[in-house]
Amino acid sequence: MKTGIFMDGSISGVYYETAGIHDEIDINGRFKYKEGEIITFSIGGMIIGSCTAKPVITILDFASEAAGRHQLSVTNPVVTNIARLLLSIGRITLKEDLVLAKYRYDINFCMDPVKFGESKAVKSCIAEIGKELISVEKTHNITRRCVKGIYRETDVKIPTKNGHYVLADVYRPLKEGKFPVIISMGAFGKSFINGSAVTKEDEQFFETVEDHFYESYGDPKTKELLQSAFSKRFGQSKGINPEIPNFEKDSDAAHDDSAFTGPVSSVFEQAAADDWVPHDYAVINIEEYGIGKNRGELKQFGSGNAKDLCDAIEWASEQEWSTGKVGLFGASYFAMTQYLAAQRHPKGLTAMIPIMGDYDSYRHYVYSGGGLLNIADNADLNIYPQEKTFMSAALENPFWSEEIYGPEAEFMSSADIKKIDYPIWIVLEPDASLHGLGSSEAYINCSSKEKKLMLLNGAGIHFWMYNEEYLSRFRAFFDHYLKGIENGIMDESPVDIQVRTGNGGYLLRHEADWPVPGTEYRKYYLDLSQDGLIDHEPFSSGEMTYNADVKRKADDRVIGASFMTEPFKEDTEIAGYIKAGLYVSSNTDDMELHINVRVLDENKREVRYTSFTSNDGKLPLGFGSLKVSHRELDPAASRNYFPIHKHTKEAYKPLKQGEIVYCEIGTFPTSGLIKKGWRLVLEISPVSNRWVDYNEESYRKGSVNTIYFGGNTMSYLQIPVLPKNNE
Repeated sequence: MKTGIFMDGSISGVYYETAGIHDEIDINGRFKYKEGEIITFSIGGMIIGSCTAKPVITILDFASEAAGRHQLSVTNPVVTNIARLLLSIGRITLKEDLVLAKYRYDINFCMDPVKFGESKAVKSCIAEIGKELISVEKTHNITRRCVKGIYRETDVKIPTKNGHYVLADVYRPLKEGKFPVIISMGAFGKSFINGSAVTKEDEQFFETVEDHFYESYGDPKTKELLQSAFSKRFGQSKGINPEIPNFEKDSDAAHDDSAFTGPVSSVFEQAAADDWVPHDYAVINIEEYGIGKNRGELKQFGSGNAKDLCDAIEWASEQEWSTGKVGLFGASYFAMTQYLAAQRHPKGLTAMIPIMGDYDSYRHYVYSGGGLLNIADNADLNIYPQEKTFMSAALENPFWSEEIYGPEAEFMSSADIKKIDYPIWIVLEPDASLHGLGSSEAYINCSSKEKKLMLLNGAGIHFWMYNEEYLSRFRAFFDHYLKGIENGIMDESPVDIQVRTGNGGYLLRHEADWPVPGTEYRKYYLDLSQDGLIDHEPFSSGEMTYNADVKRKADDRVIGASFMTEPFKEDTEIAGYIKAGLYVSSNTDDMELHINVRVLDENKREVRYTSFTSNDGKLPLGFGSLKVSHRELDPAASRNYFPIHKHTKEAYKPLKQGEIVYCEIGTFPTSGLIKKGWRLVLEISPVSNRWVDYNEESYRKGSVNTIYFGGNTMSYLQIPVLPKNNE
């Protein structure tokens, strides 16, 4: 005798019979059967369907006309109406069965679902039972999950040690057993594409969007709904601080609806149940405390949130349906929370896949180079204004300190990356103006002995992280560490690099480490005798002065000084960090150095290294920034290929008028093929649309900056040239 589950297990009391069994579905939604038997279900004397008995039976199994050759349609009217009635009632006792029997001849399941819900018989039946009909869209969504073998619990309260709780949606396989758990936690909600459903109207909205997403993705109405859902999601970070300017407001894509293609997954940056539960994983998506229904003060990236995630990991490891092993998965915000929790070593945590996330709050995503890089304040508009937010805390603290940016900080805490020693697979993408630096630095500096890195020529983490080509490998990684399956995933090369070839293309390299062993850090010196960048030390010294009293522009092409190499004599692949060492001065007490490294083809047209569908198609091959008063290096942390600055108040060094100082500026990690005949260009700019300094008025007005080269002021650009594949 075997045990099966009917729908999602929430329906009980339905009568069923086989050749040898006459019983009711039990309180847990289970029924008994023998292999190969036909099983028939009925309510109130109405037969609702027959099929071959199997472990999971849904209403879809009763309607062969609803099963297409390529897709199962849960929107079949009969399937929808039967499922809607049963899911709305839930538990059928003698009372409900008698009411259903009363209306058995008047209820017609072969109707349009909207008319079915409005029919006199259905309305009277439901009213007598004392229930409300769930929506057609919710019915579709539940049935769709059941067909996939997915059970969902919504708004599960996971207790935390501070006396609060976090709200989670828990997805588990619709079968008995214990399963490893994958967790994502962040501030972007947990409803469809991560909205926060606070009201019943919100809940129904996301049910509607989800149904359209699966059934009619290309329909104009679906696009409109998805745009609205994304607006709700990102609305949390709009208009929070009116003092923060929007330097992208002139961008064509910012207001062009045609640029919106919609999500490719049911979630945004989190683990999607569709991708994992059918492969025998449980998935838990968590809203941070202070988001949605869980009212409280949101402390973005604070140590309190990290401790909450640790509590949730330990809770998941102790559930009766859990094997005790937990993996962390997610991108961007949901990658950053992984680092903050993992440094604390919660019970159950076994492996992690952080995709494009930072761990050093100051250097990677708040004050990169000493200026604000990320102005995304995610305070929930439902509870704003808050006494203090991520952004207000950042503006009050422009220098690094342990108290404000360390592991125990109230907001913007950083992870002690050396404490992270779990098996880890880090993914980074040069096609982005955020998170690439932190991802690269995490791989280099974590203590993990078993680690992998993937550098992708992507079109946004929100797309390729749900591509089956990559998902299958991520699953293999978790299969290995969470299930103990020997599948060879760790026998592969630790580092995969898609070297961008320009105009959307790329080639693939498999390497033993990152940065790539054998990388040549080739220097080009600034000079005016030729095109401006030469491969040997210049014979004479010089300088170039430019006006720095300029305004920011959305296209980021305010150029102060520009230097160019001769055409490359052979194809050259680069991957890693670009660095500039510059001698500079100003007639004011500070200055900004923004370097953009671009490539020109044989016709001196710029080569675009971003992919065709990149979120920021204007990004150059390499970019980096530094506020010169923050130039003091941390010698213990800096490396010959990448400078790391102290950024403390004690290390702050304003300029004296005419004083020449040396600065090192590192770029976000990059990759690219520079073809024979192409040229490198170094642009030095006084402003950047990606980087904000709120004290710029103190040094911007009337400012003139100077770059020095040659002699005792040997300014240079350094690029990471990869060894040839056959070397």
